[in-house]
Amino acid sequence: MDRSLRMTSSDFDDAVRRFFSPPNLIWPDMNPMAGAASAISPFVHAARGRGECPLVLPRRERSDNAATVYVVCWDHAHAGRIRPLLHAAFASYLAPFDGRVKHLQRSDGPESAVHDLVGQGTTFVLRPDPTTESDLVSGLHRFVRTLAGRPRRQASLPRPAGRILREFDLALATGAIAQSRILLEEIERVGGISHENLAFLQLQRLGRLGRDAELLAHGSLPTVVHTEPPTAVREAILGAWARVNLYVNAEIDTQHALERLHTDPLDVAMLVGDFLTRSQAMDAVILGAVVAEARGDHELALLLLKNDSLDEHARTVLVSDLSLVARSEAVHEETVPAEAIQEALIAAEQLSVDVEDRTPGSWIGWLDSLDRVSTPYDIMELVESWTPASEHDQEIAHRIDSLPDIATDSLLAGVAAFLETSTLGVPAPDTAHAFIRRYLIEERFAPADLSALTSLLAIVLSSAPRADDYAMLLDDMGAFAGRWVSVNSAAQALDLADVVTCGPRPDNDAQVAFVTTILGALHHQRHRLAGSLRSLAALISSDLSLEFDWISSQFEEQLVEHELPVGLHVLLYSLDTGTLDRVATALSAQYPTFQVSKSSDKVGNPALRQHSRNADVIAIATRRAAHAATGFIVDNAGRGRICYPDGSGSASMLRAVEAELDDLRISG
Repeated sequence: MDRSLRMTSSDFDDAVRRFFSPPNLIWPDMNPMAGAASAISPFVHAARGRGECPLVLPRRERSDNAATVYVVCWDHAHAGRIRPLLHAAFASYLAPFDGRVKHLQRSDGPESAVHDLVGQGTTFVLRPDPTTESDLVSGLHRFVRTLAGRPRRQASLPRPAGRILREFDLALATGAIAQSRILLEEIERVGGISHENLAFLQLQRLGRLGRDAELLAHGSLPTVVHTEPPTAVREAILGAWARVNLYVNAEIDTQHALERLHTDPLDVAMLVGDFLTRSQAMDAVILGAVVAEARGDHELALLLLKNDSLDEHARTVLVSDLSLVARSEAVHEETVPAEAIQEALIAAEQLSVDVEDRTPGSWIGWLDSLDRVSTPYDIMELVESWTPASEHDQEIAHRIDSLPDIATDSLLAGVAAFLETSTLGVPAPDTAHAFIRRYLIEERFAPADLSALTSLLAIVLSSAPRADDYAMLLDDMGAFAGRWVSVNSAAQALDLADVVTCGPRPDNDAQVAFVTTILGALHHQRHRLAGSLRSLAALISSDLSLEFDWISSQFEEQLVEHELPVGLHVLLYSLDTGTLDRVATALSAQYPTFQVSKSSDKVGNPALRQHSRNADVIAIATRRAAHAATGFIVDNAGRGRICYPDGSGSASMLRAVEAELDDLRISG
């Protein structure tokens, strides 16, 4: 939410006072008789009205040769307007400026004051050298005089809550974590949904991040468990509770879970139901089986044992610990023979659970409903029980293409559900291609949409398309590149380029043309890209033998203000091993002294615990729902900073790691 809307004069004065406290010695005690007062007071006075003029705050510590200048904007939109003005006025000759906002460190007194005033993502930093410091201060005085007194531009009209909710689901489905936070703040600001539904969204996001302890401490949780929350929220709560209480030393301990169920005031058993028979959240399914057997629902426990999200180890433990076999048979106390497991599965096959009839009951039924119902069905609640889209791929694609434009918003609300239920080994490429066509026709290129396009394109490419279909698809997407390739979307653009580069190439010319279109647009502004993104761009260029030079120029080298510790340990976690390999290669090229570890394990283990404890930076990709490993990493992270890529590709993970590295840079 825009903090400036809630900011009072006392908040402003307190932040300024804290900023000019040690270690910032440039204006001691803000003494009006001090020499710095005449230079700094106009900056503070011009910004007091919180209009279009930003707050300019100089900083100098005892060992500094020149001042560092913080340019504080009031919100993200304001920062977007100030960025080009700073670049035009100062970047070429007075101070290096790459257009990136400063990631404020809460442990630093002055930066903590700015953070408490406006939050992250709105502050720029200018670092002149001693020869340009005086000219920069003079230029900034002219800058604020020009903007002082101007009212802040009005933000764009609020968007419909339904569209924001669609983009929120899409951001979670594609792993765009930062984008999901921004959308959640927009939902809070715009309103249109109840406090209960807002709590559902917050819990769903925390579950996706694997922040189990934070989810279980959420103030609304005791109330939520006694409502009828959506399936995704039930899975998030049950999964978080299971990861905290079901595992002991990374092993399933049903006895410990049963003890906690009896003593925990949070009655998570209220959330267990037959929806778990279709769930792919393994931790929630295991807990559901434990709860079902504990309350005597033997039939549900057996059906959950059938769930294909369980691996053989989990199934074996449940059969052993809960005696999940036909009641007339006993399980040997020391061993669990394969016959016992098979017997339990056969018993489950013979049982039936009355499941509430839902309408629609398939992808085709849902698509047919879009142009005849005034309020679309909540597809995220229904899709788990449907036949996979791959079984009716061509027919679904035809129905998508046949829908009228007026149904577009309702149609694109289904993209998140499609991505959540897609299986890598059994893709639905025609459906994915049809969704891409609709995005292009409607020219939807918001950050969440670009992340969705990357995931959809990966599905199409995984099916080894024919040369003519491949060329037409890339040509269509490339024709809109001018709309979506920019420095601000560089990570998403490189994600798309990397997916195409790593995929099949039935038409080499089409592949090269598409990637060249993206890299060519970014190459002109390469000095504004993070070093790791340039490393990935260089890797892509090398793979396709493209002659782009991404090596930093002398000007770019001036932007590096601090050095990083030798031997820094970075842990990369994702279920996509291809992404892990690309990111590790790019980081090693950019930072040869780093130790980069990779993991795609679904459950915790001693090696993952050790990596988590030793890592300085941990990047966790959350393309799918959280599972035991994500919570395990968060729980075992020692000094490491945890970050979440804002997308599903290599560039998004690199950008997340780069942001954390900025915070770890030490003074030279």
